[in-house]
Amino acid sequence: MTIRMYGADWCGDCRRAKAWFAETGVPYTYVDLVETPEATEIVLERNNGKQSIPVIVFGDDSHLTEPSNDALAAKIAELGDAAARVVENVEDDRFEMWRAGELVSFASYSSREDGVVVVPHVETAPIHRGVGNAATLLDGVLGLLRTSGRSILPLCPFAADHVRNNRRHHDLVAP
Repeated sequence: MTIRMYGADWCGDCRRAKAWFAETGVPYTYVDLVETPEATEIVLERNNGKQSIPVIVFGDDSHLTEPSNDALAAKIAELGDAAARVVENVEDDRFEMWRAGELVSFASYSSREDGVVVVPHVETAPIHRGVGNAATLLDGVLGLLRTSGRSILPLCPFAADHVRNNRRHHDLVAP
């Protein structure tokens, strides 16, 4: 399931929703309306001409505007097993993305004492490859790292490309 949030970093409701997604491990794609002003048309269309943000569009084509954390939780629960969830499995030193009770993708890691998470490998189950699951996993991982104040050293070529190609994650890269 794809979740896309349209917002701006100066917006308090947008920052709160981003934090909720990061804390719950629900992956989403963030569209910064300052960096992508043409996406404002989607906001206006969804809000009957009003410029209220954030607008969060779900895979079933429904949307919420300026939702509370409780409204987000209710919507994710309503969507049920179709929603992906990214969790940190500390025991196995990996981040995992689960959907409908099935492990879809994982990213192996090791932790350094300075709070850097080294990611040497990302893998998606063969049946789930080619539809963006690894990217969704990494967005969830980066959200969890941001929330916990950690940074990433992406050694896996896919992870490194994903971070490099998404400017919003550049601040999480360890020197």
